[in-house]
Amino acid sequence: MSKFHSAVTSTPGSIIVRLIVEALVLILLETSRAQPNDITAVQQHGALTATAGRLIDQNGNQVVLRGMSLFWSQWEPEFYNANCVRWLRDDWNCNVVRAAMAFEDGGYLTNPSVEKAKVKTIIDACIDVGIYVIVDWHDHHAEQHQAQAIAFFEEIAREYGHLSNIIYEIYNEPETTSWSTVRAYSDAVIRRIRAIDPDNMIIVGTPWWSQDVDVASENPLPHNNLAYAVHFYAATHKDEHRDKAQIALDRGLTLFASEFGTTDYLGTGPIDHAGLSAWFNLMENNGVSWCNWAVADNLGGTSAALKAGASPEGGWPTSMLTASGNWVREKLRASNSQITAVTSNELPHDIMLYQNYPNPFNPRTLISFELSKETTVKVVIHNLLGQQVTTLLTGTLSAGNHSVPWNGKDASGNRVPSGMYAYRLSTADGRTYTRMMVLMK
Repeated sequence: MSKFHSAVTSTPGSIIVRLIVEALVLILLETSRAQPNDITAVQQHGALTATAGRLIDQNGNQVVLRGMSLFWSQWEPEFYNANCVRWLRDDWNCNVVRAAMAFEDGGYLTNPSVEKAKVKTIIDACIDVGIYVIVDWHDHHAEQHQAQAIAFFEEIAREYGHLSNIIYEIYNEPETTSWSTVRAYSDAVIRRIRAIDPDNMIIVGTPWWSQDVDVASENPLPHNNLAYAVHFYAATHKDEHRDKAQIALDRGLTLFASEFGTTDYLGTGPIDHAGLSAWFNLMENNGVSWCNWAVADNLGGTSAALKAGASPEGGWPTSMLTASGNWVREKLRASNSQITAVTSNELPHDIMLYQNYPNPFNPRTLISFELSKETTVKVVIHNLLGQQVTTLLTGTLSAGNHSVPWNGKDASGNRVPSGMYAYRLSTADGRTYTRMMVLMK
């Protein structure tokens, strides 16, 4: 990392020279030194590909996503906020969060703009903290709502499909609907998504509340980068259901447990530790990614992660977690690599300014940095003429990991032209840290 200590009041000519020199130095540094702890989950793994029963990242390595699902969006809307997502990343060590956008029962069917806004808040938050996000069409009768699903996913694909964070889940849990019907619906929705976003993974629901993955494996869909949803509750779904999953895996399907519970399916019984052990043996042995159901505090049962009264903004002490919440949190913290969070035991030795992500970008990118102690900082964007474009942040921040997005606009809210820009972090004691980024349109 390069550090430049000259005064911020340098002349425009000297700034141009320095920016060019910094660009060359930074390019050399970036190609010669990549540190795993400097990057987020999405920076490390990039675009994900479901193939031959496994999830493969941009480097050709197998990856397993582990995280939390939010509850039905119309019933627990208070948890659909950026602070909650950040806490799930930083404290629970989630590398994926699922936004369960309800369709029926007062959901999208009744209030499309309200429910869609909640989902986009979660998408933006996941992008900002560098984790994956599952955009879930949380519906039990999606084949009856195909037109609405297509319109929704086309909009999401147009707005976010260029980012590797996005995972589409196009049908939460078909109930008693046949696979032929679910397959026809899924084919129609997938074709419309792929016309806009040809790459990002799509999770397909399977019959009988996404349990009959063996039936789907007999006649899978003819599209690239698909995973198939397998849902379970540890005290209800036993060997018979695990056998179904194993059959599908043996036939080459990539499975994703986008929703599972630690108790019975009603969420009223105790944690089934034996059932969880059997399911997790199957998942870990076969690289199956998962999200626990759910981030909620009023389910009136034992499968909710939070006790009544837990803050929707995160910051939950373990005393505010249910037995299930504590179990899942410990599983996440033990299983996921801690590349997305900085704890009190691993604070940076100094200020660290990371490469923005994505880069090149359009229209939005995320600038991340770490502080070893409470520090007053300023983050400013310059063009290659040395002119200040906009100030992204000014303030005193605590020790730890911080991020600030830039939307490609200047201080007046006007979109800036394509090109190379410098982002500079400066401190009150006169230190400056600079990196280059490219805006492409």
